[in-house]
Amino acid sequence: MFGVYLDGLRQAEDLLEKGDHIEAMNQLNLLEKGVELNDIEKLAAMLLNCQIMIKVGDYEKSFLLAKTAFRKSMAISHPLLVIDSTITFLDAINGLGMLYDASNKEQKEFIQLINQSEDILKTITDLSKKDKSIRTEHLGRIKGIIEYSKIKTVPVKKDKAKAKIASLPIEKVKGVGQKAAELRKAGFKDASQLALAKIEELTPIKGIGPASAKKLIESAKELLNQ
Repeated sequence: MFGVYLDGLRQAEDLLEKGDHIEAMNQLNLLEKGVELNDIEKLAAMLLNCQIMIKVGDYEKSFLLAKTAFRKSMAISHPLLVIDSTITFLDAINGLGMLYDASNKEQKEFIQLINQSEDILKTITDLSKKDKSIRTEHLGRIKGIIEYSKIKTVPVKKDKAKAKIASLPIEKVKGVGQKAAELRKAGFKDASQLALAKIEELTPIKGIGPASAKKLIESAKELLNQ
């Protein structure tokens, strides 16, 4: 995603997607020290740094850094940076579990941020179809998590039961087993997050291939539909 700003960021992101978090951070540090970055590239590097923190489970730091990056992106008024900072900010919030604990007002604000990003994305013409698709899917996944979590606020016994199942830790999903720690590091903390995941989001995680990723998603969906 971040390769649109600088090739070096794409290299670091590729390492991150392969699960090599330490090497991704090293690559990012070398890039920041070895190249004179402009304001846009610096902010993109900051966002990638946030994503690395999210992957390793350092949600508190990623949240603080993502919040700063989000404010800076609004000040710079760079359309794509606004989208990517929104994605990263909401990823950090999700890592902290705040999407589920958010009030109705906060959830509406999150949805509004996503809708704004989706609208901005439609206006960007110099972005490849692949890069647009990555962002569209990411925004859609976050929106799905928020929409699913809303059932916890509905005072109906059946919906409360569904909400309870949705918030079950990933360890309760059939087939997770020893993969739980790696899944949590990647930001998948409960059944609903796993059910909404894409196969390509799970395969970079250690010990998970395409077949097992598909089975995990199906198992999570089965659990939610009980």
